[in-house]
Amino acid sequence: MQLPIAFENRMKELLGAEYGAFYDALCGERAVKGLRVNRHKLDAACFLENAPFSLTPLSYTSDGFIVSEEAQAGKHPYHHAGVYYLQDPGAMATVAALPEALWERNGLRILDLCAAPGGKTTQLAALSADRGGFVLANEYNASRSRILAGNVERMGLSNVCVTNLDSKYLAEWYPAYFDLVVVDAPCSGEGMYRKNEQAILEWSPQNVAMCAVRQKEILDNAEVCVASGGYLLYSTCTYSMEENEESVAAFLSRHPDFRLCACSEAVVARTAPGVEASKNPLPDHALCRRFYPHVSPGEGQFVALLQRVGDAPKKRTALKDAAVLLGKADRSAVESLLKECAGKSAEGLLLCGGNAVHLPIRESVAFSIPPFGVVSLGVTLGEIRKGRVVPHHHFFTAYGNDLHAKALFSPDDAAIARYLAGEEIDVAPALSGYTAVLLRVGDCAVTLGGGKAVSGRLKNYYPKGLRTALK
Repeated sequence: MQLPIAFENRMKELLGAEYGAFYDALCGERAVKGLRVNRHKLDAACFLENAPFSLTPLSYTSDGFIVSEEAQAGKHPYHHAGVYYLQDPGAMATVAALPEALWERNGLRILDLCAAPGGKTTQLAALSADRGGFVLANEYNASRSRILAGNVERMGLSNVCVTNLDSKYLAEWYPAYFDLVVVDAPCSGEGMYRKNEQAILEWSPQNVAMCAVRQKEILDNAEVCVASGGYLLYSTCTYSMEENEESVAAFLSRHPDFRLCACSEAVVARTAPGVEASKNPLPDHALCRRFYPHVSPGEGQFVALLQRVGDAPKKRTALKDAAVLLGKADRSAVESLLKECAGKSAEGLLLCGGNAVHLPIRESVAFSIPPFGVVSLGVTLGEIRKGRVVPHHHFFTAYGNDLHAKALFSPDDAAIARYLAGEEIDVAPALSGYTAVLLRVGDCAVTLGGGKAVSGRLKNYYPKGLRTALK
């Protein structure tokens, strides 16, 4: 790996005597691969006991592991079923830096402002789901926002709204609304060199400075959305002080009603403290945490946790709800699907992108639907055609375990390979109607997808864009 000379000089100045160990890890060792179990679908202990590949637990999160065979993990049926998310250990630790008590709150309202491809969004949603928490996951890039929505769907999450918006709109629409705002800011990517050589080619001091300017705008928009007593979690995957400690110091000088907080003890134990910048120094810089490849398993990461200690001024008028309700006939069809197939409550039924969606927690978190930019909302139940609902893949991934009709398979069953390829498969003759396809994980079961069973055959509803080729 050929590092830019200017980058090497900056890191030597930053790390001093530690630079040699940093260089050896960065240039002489392979990137560490991480895997986070989706606790919304499966307990991590159950997966660890039954995983088809080797896993090494991470110390700062009960759901996170280092995986030795990422290629196998990415192609396994368990990955298709949303059992886990392949995520860098440092990225996992960003959310793990939050106080444990936060997840004990009911109806937690979370904004993930720069959310694609979805690692932190799905981690936040799974952690908050049991107590009625909700995540608004925003991604400015349109194509990346669709990838984000696809990962939310694969993980079977029902408490997420994905948007494709400029952060200025969220600041305008949701003043002082969120208990937690996460900004995993676009950055110069110095921490990703082992994974992405293109980041090396694109690096320059000018690019670092440009990223710092962009981060300032995003942080100032994020600040507006933080409720009184709420948290702002800022992270990057870079080492530069301009984008890290100096950005935090400048933010605090503009917003004195925020303070820097300590990260969780588990994360502190596996990271290095923040550094004191010569420009715009940050008095409590050691409360920030840095991931280096010679200190922690994973790639480069910076984390700073801030909290609003004063009352949040409502700087703009809150958003008027733009929810689109289902008509009487369509609502009746959707209610029948939920009740007859899954025994689910019909509260929170809406129309989004031509599909019926289910967001049962909308009223409890007082979430107003944006007037534009919504990519996905809650669970996409399906398309309504002539008085009936054709179920969407998300309906099965989210509610498959609750369906009355279920077909359970081992992940290595030949039928699963055929199902993932889009073919019809044999199921029990007693099964009829919309049926979930489940995978066995030890004594547990997780939903892979679904279809429609007729006379011992399952018509395949697995999406064409996700299908794999038969070997």
